[in-house]
Amino acid sequence: MTLPHQGEKGLGRYAMSAHENFHFSFSLVVLGEARVGKSSLISCTLPDGSEPQKEGAPSSGNAHGVKCKVHTYESRGARYQILMWEVPGAPRYIDTAARYASMAAGLLLVFDLTRRSTFERVSAWLEAVESSSPDLPRVLVGNKADGDAEVRAEEAVAVAQKHGCKYFETSATHNEQVPEAFSSLIARIVALIPNPPEPSLLMRKRIQIGKALAENKSFRAALFDM
Repeated sequence: MTLPHQGEKGLGRYAMSAHENFHFSFSLVVLGEARVGKSSLISCTLPDGSEPQKEGAPSSGNAHGVKCKVHTYESRGARYQILMWEVPGAPRYIDTAARYASMAAGLLLVFDLTRRSTFERVSAWLEAVESSSPDLPRVLVGNKADGDAEVRAEEAVAVAQKHGCKYFETSATHNEQVPEAFSSLIARIVALIPNPPEPSLLMRKRIQIGKALAENKSFRAALFDM
């Protein structure tokens, strides 16, 4: 599977999703310590390499720093709208991470292979997410594989297996294994879509039906007959 490139900016575009020609829509949350390369990994999936834009500030007026990019993914004739939410890596954002994870269909957790301290914080991020979303599909990513690694592959694999996820070593600089990491997570989410895609079952997986499917007469008839 591949991740086609069609980025859009911010929540405003998400609010307009009903006008887009998608079959399904869902969110991914991208977590990890500061400077592990989250933005760079997301940008690898975009055609122009542009950086994600900051989401609007909350009512308090203090920008919370969460960023979003909207992507298009296609597989077997179906089109998916995917919102990729990047949460800042400071420790104070762990509670924010848990809230975004509770609304997401999948998680990409990133650490920096060249900074062992970021790997040692992986369990803290995962435990925060698992408190609200224990069954959330996820992948673990060791980024900056083109540098001098301080973390052995077998250590990362052991942590990934403990938390029920696959492990990928990536280089955002050279776009190595980045599509594979994202596609693996997305494929796992897509595999959870029931057939027929009954809305209440989809909501439990945090997946929404898009306009292209909602306006399909055969689909509506199948749901009515259930």
